[in-house]
Amino acid sequence: MRSRHSRKAEPVLGTSISREAAWPEDDTMEPWLSNPMEKLYADYFYFHFTNRLTPQGRNGCYICYEMEGIRSPTSVDRGVFENEFYPKPRVHTEVCFLNWFTKLPWAKTLDPGKKYTITWYMSWSPCVDCAEQVAEFLKKHNCVRLRIKFPRLYHGNKPKYQQGLRNLDAAGAELAVMCPEDFKYCWDNFVDNLGWSFWYWKGIRWNYHVLDEKLREILCNPMSSLSPRTYNFHFPNLPFASEWNNTYICFQVEERKNSSPKTYYKGVFRNQPSHLQQGYPEEPLHAEQCFLSWFDDKCLSPPVDYNVTWYMSWSPCLECAEEVVSFLEEHENVSLTISISRLYNCDDEDEQHGLQLLHEAGAQVAMMSPEDFKYCWDTFVDNLGWSFWYWKGIRRNYYALDEKLREILCNPMSSLSPRTYNFHFPNLPFASGWNNTYICFQVEERKNNCLKSYYKGVFRNQGYPEEPLHAEQCFLSWFDDKCLSPRVDYNVTWYMSWSPCLECAEEVVSFLEEHENVSLTISFSRLYNCDDEDQQRGLQLLHEAGAQVAMMCPEDFEYCWDSFVDNRGRSFWYWHGICWNYHVLDEKLREILRFRLP
Repeated sequence: MRSRHSRKAEPVLGTSISREAAWPEDDTMEPWLSNPMEKLYADYFYFHFTNRLTPQGRNGCYICYEMEGIRSPTSVDRGVFENEFYPKPRVHTEVCFLNWFTKLPWAKTLDPGKKYTITWYMSWSPCVDCAEQVAEFLKKHNCVRLRIKFPRLYHGNKPKYQQGLRNLDAAGAELAVMCPEDFKYCWDNFVDNLGWSFWYWKGIRWNYHVLDEKLREILCNPMSSLSPRTYNFHFPNLPFASEWNNTYICFQVEERKNSSPKTYYKGVFRNQPSHLQQGYPEEPLHAEQCFLSWFDDKCLSPPVDYNVTWYMSWSPCLECAEEVVSFLEEHENVSLTISISRLYNCDDEDEQHGLQLLHEAGAQVAMMSPEDFKYCWDTFVDNLGWSFWYWKGIRRNYYALDEKLREILCNPMSSLSPRTYNFHFPNLPFASGWNNTYICFQVEERKNNCLKSYYKGVFRNQGYPEEPLHAEQCFLSWFDDKCLSPRVDYNVTWYMSWSPCLECAEEVVSFLEEHENVSLTISFSRLYNCDDEDQQRGLQLLHEAGAQVAMMCPEDFEYCWDSFVDNRGRSFWYWHGICWNYHVLDEKLREILRFRLP
């Protein structure tokens, strides 16, 4: 049967009265007989269940309920409840349902060893008092699994109502905002729709994402996905994004037991503002802290190994980096990979130190590549089937940020962009404004004359830490820390944009004298201050120490293009004068090495 919606005291559209609005004092209606109703009118559903962010006149509350396995193991019972205003006292729709349910003959014979699912589709989220009564109901009925979905948050910005939702969540209720598919499901199953198809109103999906994000923020739970608008606003790797104050983490968690994948989780966290109320932190929570708190509470188990991946819109700040490091030290069964869109305050030494701490703790830290952005779009965005759109500068910005991160971490870059290579490596006779030096390196490990391992990458001179580091010094530091072993022979090859200065040449010579198992071949594009006697002396010292020193020939430039440049399948372009410049520079180098200075 349907509700008697023609009652004269039904709230007028557009009026602003409270959810507890009563009938007039002189009303002498019969006791409320409509609950539960069989179905809703279509116009009532569209009016009361809209997910508009600021609706007017939606003062009633409806529950479309669905009970599975209550009456019999295969039964599915559906109906609709509404607020009761007469006779007094007034009763909210949640309490109406609970009073009705506890009187059902089947409810008194529920098996405590089974789980019975009840789903509520509500036109408003529960108020504080109703949340408390529902929580008490769940404590007394441990066998009931209650799922509550609603299109709007009732006083969602007020602390006490937020706490009511958290109390429900803590009691085991599964809270969620109704998605567009939920509205269609309700239309098909709870509405007297006369055979009409459901009509998706303008903004239905956008409003869902806004409200879902708000609910997840209140509950400190991850979001299931991002809206395309949110992703396209917060994740682009723009060089200047100082006004982007929110940080998002798209995460994946793989549980592994006995080296086999066990369980997989994914979701999205966002930093949360402060709310000064009981049970909620007074200080804002960063996205990293939200994840760690959730992961520790919901997932973590000592006998299981976890591979955690973060895709972040901003790199972690120093404070969060220190918390993550402490977490990793405490939980050795957790491995963490962090890919970030942009570097937070990348010129600040404290923030750089935070990234270094993460790297030293074993976290794999990298910039998001264009392919990573596409992966996130496909995996974490409610993209409605749209293809990912590569914005202008996405790859160029990636190279610039990746180079900066490698500089901070003192790690080699995996490759150069074509623009960087074509700018810094041409063997021009006059290149006095080219102040950066790049080393494209190869390392072959050999044991018993057999190739054991192979490494390659790119280093650049760095402006951090306090004293600038030349590219040669960066390589030697990395090589000594990551690769060097006295029982292995190493063949090291450098392709350099500039020949080494005297200071670096002396350091390389000392390194070679100390490590006789290392052989070094150096090919460079241009000679650094080749008429300066000190710089000539540096090249002579390298030659005498056994390093093979030569100019890069045209074939070397092509080899570097194929091996160290993200060339995307494009062939190497021989610039004008490449052969002539090589012969001129090669002759100059031979002259320097032939005549040893005193």
